[in-house]
Amino acid sequence: MFKEVLKARQPIVERVLFNALKHKQASHAYLFIGPKGTKMLETALLFAQSLVCPHRNPWACETCEICVRIQENHFTDLIILDGSLTSIKKDQVLDMQEKFSKTALEVYGKKIYIVNAAENATTEALNSLLKFLEEPSGSDTYAIMISQHPEQLLETIISRCQTLSFKAQNRQELMAQIDLENNDPYEIELLSQLVNNVEGMMDLQVNDDFKHALNMFGLFVDEYVKAPFLGEMFVQNQLLGKRKEVEKPDMGDPGTNEKKKPKEPVEKGPVVDRRRLSFFFKIGMLFFKDMMFNTPIHSPIWKTRMNHIGSILDPMTAFNLFNDAEDKINTNANLALLIDSVLYKLKEANDD
Repeated sequence: MFKEVLKARQPIVERVLFNALKHKQASHAYLFIGPKGTKMLETALLFAQSLVCPHRNPWACETCEICVRIQENHFTDLIILDGSLTSIKKDQVLDMQEKFSKTALEVYGKKIYIVNAAENATTEALNSLLKFLEEPSGSDTYAIMISQHPEQLLETIISRCQTLSFKAQNRQELMAQIDLENNDPYEIELLSQLVNNVEGMMDLQVNDDFKHALNMFGLFVDEYVKAPFLGEMFVQNQLLGKRKEVEKPDMGDPGTNEKKKPKEPVEKGPVVDRRRLSFFFKIGMLFFKDMMFNTPIHSPIWKTRMNHIGSILDPMTAFNLFNDAEDKINTNANLALLIDSVLYKLKEANDD
């Protein structure tokens, strides 16, 4: 049960929400803040379940039909806006407001909305959310905002929410749960900084976009060590995927009546490029940060890369460039121009 996981990993958050439910004093607007992997969305869903579960005590049972519907996002009076997938637009907020202006459709009478990765809402959407927080549709409307970067939210939104901070799990405890003998130790170090739970680390480890970005970054360093211009050429020519025509479906042998099903299209294009480039910059940012702080590296290949590139590239300069570039990924910046800008500034730093 997730409630046991929450109690073990986030005891303060669990106790605050437990008492609010027990004494029927739940706030009508919460803001969950914390690093990625701290189970904030899962906590929001558990809280939503606990507001309506017929077997709550005070936490939801998590197994009844109502709890399952909420978990699967099939509960009519629950709306989830997810900024982790794409930016949240004003129209989505207005549509939610319009739906919540009507009487609750479920018999429990409570209307709940969750805004995940709220910092990825447009300014217009945030202003609409603020208005909705100020003028909720009835006393049984509950809001849960989730953010890894609350500094990007409107201060007026923050002031209208009860803020609960989720703490990152100890990295050494996370890494102790991973098989280090059969994995590159530096890859595990990176995973522990990108995701804050074992399940997420293991999922990310086999994620095609992450694996591609990690491989590309390693090759970039290898080429850059040979000569900076080789590293620059590698990034310009190899980092973004080549556009390919859609493969024609194989309809079978024309001499027979047998037809084959068309192959499932492989996801390609700007969306994949953006995900992979985001990982590329995140990996680079962590790599150069470890160089800056002389972090002990237990991977021979990555330790060698750090030693070699450190003689030709200032890690602080590179860290700042990769950090700034990763921030711009979420602003829908032109990817090719963003790469050119980073390379130009790296070249300027080398020339100095």
